[in-house]
Amino acid sequence: MARAVTRKAKLTAGSAVPEKQTDAKPARRASSPGRPARLSREMILEKSMELLVEHSVEGFTLARVADALDTVSMALYNYFPSREALLNAVADHICKQFRMPKAKADQAWQDTLRAWLWAVKKHAEKNPVIFKVMGVDGRTSAGWLSITHTVGRTLHEQGLRDRELAAAVWLFCSQAIGLLLSEYGQGSFRSSLSLSQLEQLGPEQQAFFLELRNYHVPLTTEELLEEGFNDLIASLERKIARLGKQ
Repeated sequence: MARAVTRKAKLTAGSAVPEKQTDAKPARRASSPGRPARLSREMILEKSMELLVEHSVEGFTLARVADALDTVSMALYNYFPSREALLNAVADHICKQFRMPKAKADQAWQDTLRAWLWAVKKHAEKNPVIFKVMGVDGRTSAGWLSITHTVGRTLHEQGLRDRELAAAVWLFCSQAIGLLLSEYGQGSFRSSLSLSQLEQLGPEQQAFFLELRNYHVPLTTEELLEEGFNDLIASLERKIARLGKQ
């Protein structure tokens, strides 16, 4: 009995608490840096697209993607060797989903380009990030080049070559992008609120814009894009006709 008391006293003095073997649980080890078990290429691409909706390309970093995925930057290098490689992969992933409507038999080249324009519009509505990643650091993504190939091939079939072809493709595609960006990014400028600073202009300028305001508001996106797309095609018609006469 004395021994038991002595042992209990020693335990109390040393602040030791006997462990219950039946209730003991192993301590959870902190996860070591590295690739998480569930991380995948698809997860990285999806999270990157989500971040690009909210942030600019300039603010896009591997560290930000890793943080959103609750992992470390080094884990992403197992899938993408650099930030540029990830951005290009995002662009290719989005562009591969582009679908050109099936051409009708004996379809006019104007209708082919018109179908392409509306297909790009539809694709951009579904994937607005495409405007940010179609070209990164002065380099056009392979995915966007693949989409624009339809324009180049169509104009080549109409006889455009060399410099004329290169200029026509670049202008047509860049102007189409400009129309879409202006409409979806600045379409609110046609609202009544957009003229709230009108009083800061001179009387003649105020009268001019007040006269146009009644026509600005009813304009729809489809109407403006239809007119803009028709102008692009009409410009090519004039160019092709002029070259045919040379």
